[in-house]
Amino acid sequence: MNKIYFPMQKKLLSLTLALLSTLLTAQTPAEIQPLVGVNTKGQVKYHWTLAEAKQLALQHSPTLAQAKAHIDSAAAQVQFAQAAYWPTLDFNAGITRNRDQVTRPLRDYDNNTSYQSGLSSEWLLFDGFQRHFNTLSAKYSLSSSTEAHYDVQRLLLHAVASAFYIALLAQDSMEIARQDADFNRILLEDARKRHAGGVAPPSEVLNFDLQVGNAEVDYIAAERSWRAAIVSLAALLAVSEDEIWTKIELLPPSAELLQYQLSLPKLLNYALENRPDLQIAENAIAMARAAVSAGKSGWYPQISLFADYGFEREDSLRFNKDMDRNVSFGLALRWNLFEGNKTLAAISYANAELEAAIHAKKGLLLEIDAEIRQNVLAWDSSRRQHALQENILATAKRIRDLVYQEYLGGTTTITRLNEAQSDATISAAARSRSYVQVLNNLEQLASSTGLILKTDYLLELGKPAQN
Repeated sequence: MNKIYFPMQKKLLSLTLALLSTLLTAQTPAEIQPLVGVNTKGQVKYHWTLAEAKQLALQHSPTLAQAKAHIDSAAAQVQFAQAAYWPTLDFNAGITRNRDQVTRPLRDYDNNTSYQSGLSSEWLLFDGFQRHFNTLSAKYSLSSSTEAHYDVQRLLLHAVASAFYIALLAQDSMEIARQDADFNRILLEDARKRHAGGVAPPSEVLNFDLQVGNAEVDYIAAERSWRAAIVSLAALLAVSEDEIWTKIELLPPSAELLQYQLSLPKLLNYALENRPDLQIAENAIAMARAAVSAGKSGWYPQISLFADYGFEREDSLRFNKDMDRNVSFGLALRWNLFEGNKTLAAISYANAELEAAIHAKKGLLLEIDAEIRQNVLAWDSSRRQHALQENILATAKRIRDLVYQEYLGGTTTITRLNEAQSDATISAAARSRSYVQVLNNLEQLASSTGLILKTDYLLELGKPAQN
C-alpha cells in the first residue's frame, strides 16, 4: 500500500511547498493595510488627499461662487444706504404748451409755449436717525452675507470630507475583494493540479472556484460603490471627466489621527465664538434692533435744505440770464402728525422680529451644543470600536494562517479553511469601516465647531495621545 502511494505523496509534498512559497510572497487579506490605493484600469491621473480635495472644492465650487456673489450684493446695499447722507443734484428741463381760454372770449385760446431748464438740489439734514439705522442694518446684512459664505464653505468642506471617506472605503473594499479572489485563485490552481494528479476530489476544485466567484462578485459590488462615490466627489470638486473613477487614487490621512485626544469644553467654546451660523443669528438680532430704532424715526420731523437755479421763457429757447433766471433756496420741515398708526405698526412688527431672532439664536445654541456633544461621543465610540477591530483582525489572521497550515497537513477540512478565510476577509472589511468612521467623526467635529474652516484645524481639535 505504501509503495503504491509513496510517489503520489512526494508529488503532493512538492506541490504543497510550491503553494506555500507562492502564498508567502503574495499579499493576502491578512496583510491588508487599511485604505490602500487601488486602480486597475489605465494610468492614475489624480492622487488626491483630503486636503487637496478640499482645496479644489474651494477653488471651483459654483455654490461657493454664488455665496461670494451675495457678499457683493450686500456690499452694494451698504453703499445704497450710505448714499442717503449725500445731497441730491438734478438737472431739469421741459417744454410746456399752454392753451388758456380765461383771457379770451368765446372759443378763442391764448396759445403759448414755455421752456424751462435748471438745476435743483436737496439735502436731507435730519430724518429721525432713520438713515443711521438703515445703514447699520445694511452693514449687519453684509456681515451676515460674509458669515453665510463661511457657513456654505463649512458645509461644503464637510460634504467633501464625507464623500472622500465614502469613496476611500469603497476603494479599500475593492482591494480586500481583489486579495480575497487572489488567495482563493491560488488554492484553485493547486486544487486543479492535485485533482489532475488524482489526489484532490472534484468538489475541492469546485469549492475554490466558487470562492473565487464570490470574491469577484464582491469586487464588482465594491467597484460600483467606488464609481458612484467618485462621481459624487468629483461633482463637489467641479471636476467632470469620462470614466473619472479610472483616473483617481485616494490617499488616506495619517493614522496618527486615530490617537487624537479631544477637549469638549475647548470645542464648545470655539464653536460659540466662531460658528458662522451663530454669527448670522447674532447679526439677525442686531438687524432687528436696528429696525426697531429705524421704525421710531417716523415720530420725528424731517428737515431738508433745498436750492433751485434755472431759467424759464415763453416762445423762445434763447434764455436771458438777467430776465429769465430763477433762484430759490431755503429750509423745509416736514412732520407727520398722523398716518393711521403706521409707525406703531412698523415698530410692533420690528419688535416681533427681534423676539423671533432672539429665540432662534437660543435654539441654535442648544442645537450646536447637542451636536458637538453627540459628535464627541460618536468619535469616542468609533475609536474604541476600531481598537477592537484591530485585535479582531489580528486574531482572524492568526486563525486563518493556522487553519491553512492544518489544511496543507491534511488535519482539517476545506470547509474550515473557507470559514477561516471568510472570517479574515470580513474582519478586514470591518476594520476598514471602523478606521474610516473614526476619521469621519473627526471631520464631523471639525464641521460642527467651525474648525474645519482653518487649514490647521487638526491642531485645534486636540493632540495625539502619548503612547
